[in-house]
Amino acid sequence: MTIQLADGRKTFLDFREKAPLAATADMYLDKDGKVIPDLSAKGHLAVGVPGTVSGMEMALSKYGTRKREEVIAPAIKLAEEGFVLGQGDVDMLSSATDVFKADMADSGSIFLNKGEPMQVGQKLVQKDLAKTLKEVSEKGSDGFYKGWVAKALVDSSQAGKGIITQADLDHYKTRELAPIECDYRGYHVVSAPPPSSGGVVICQILNILEGYRMKELGVPFGAGHALSDRGHDAG
Repeated sequence: MTIQLADGRKTFLDFREKAPLAATADMYLDKDGKVIPDLSAKGHLAVGVPGTVSGMEMALSKYGTRKREEVIAPAIKLAEEGFVLGQGDVDMLSSATDVFKADMADSGSIFLNKGEPMQVGQKLVQKDLAKTLKEVSEKGSDGFYKGWVAKALVDSSQAGKGIITQADLDHYKTRELAPIECDYRGYHVVSAPPPSSGGVVICQILNILEGYRMKELGVPFGAGHALSDRGHDAG
């Protein structure tokens, strides 16, 4: 999360997911050292230690003005009472239909309608999410990283052959870092620092592009190709 305060100060909160303590360099390889398809992208072993609750709590407590209960209340209401799905919602859910069908005991029971993809106009209700959000609303990050929510998360991971433990949840901490900053044709750019590659790559691309007369390349075709080419140069 990139933050600029009213007085101009800038900061960045890093609450990306982190590898569990038991993670190893070869955990996604077979006995011959070859990558096992999809193992790092699907299933419990692909899941990192979640950081969103920790990061949002730090952002609110350190830089926010409202109470935690106030900002979470609308989300609890939507989860508990449900909301009507639009086309964008349905398209997003449909992309994971196969994953949901393979997990009918958990995600499939929430995001499918009697085993089939949900349709525009249907209502998505998430009672368990509402229950979890209420716990976070009452107890802050302790309501997620400790207690019954943490136990449910760890139990699900273990049951699905994942490696997240309570120790992973206990060790998670949001980091506050200085953001990456650069200038481009009169604009000042503020973006994410490492371990995210985004800010570094964006600034590198923009620095390269300053050497080109973008207007002469034409928009959008020429400029688009120049941006793409510089992205390859940077990456």
